[in-house]
Amino acid sequence: MSMEELYAIAQSELAKDLVFEIDEEPVTVSIKGVLLARADSKTYNFSFFELSDTEFILAVQMKGFIVYLGLEADEEIDEEALPELVRILLQGLTPAIALLITKAEKDYSGRADLLLDDNMSPDLKEFFYSLLLKHRQGKPIYEQTEVA
Repeated sequence: MSMEELYAIAQSELAKDLVFEIDEEPVTVSIKGVLLARADSKTYNFSFFELSDTEFILAVQMKGFIVYLGLEADEEIDEEALPELVRILLQGLTPAIALLITKAEKDYSGRADLLLDDNMSPDLKEFFYSLLLKHRQGKPIYEQTEVA
């Protein structure tokens, strides 16, 4: 599987704007970045966290890979609406993520690659490139902090 084919899958399947109705108001969530990285575990898992009021990361782990999606909303999303947003995102995007991972597990030999960078904000870009470097260097992606 060439990198060009993985880029093509990310472009065709994941580079999109998603429109949701939250509190009877339409909200557009755009996928701005996609990062594919190898994981030490073959378990299935996901994480969702906020970088800002309008920027989020959805990380989906399966079959020894993690796909990070950088998401940007056109307006602030209330914290109470986030669980429903995550459910809808996972339901709608899991088939495309699974396709990308299925293709990657056959021939992809890299540790991590950025497959989509669609006008990411500076904060989102910094986060993604930091993740990319950590994965490529084999460093832990989560920082441990001590209680003061």
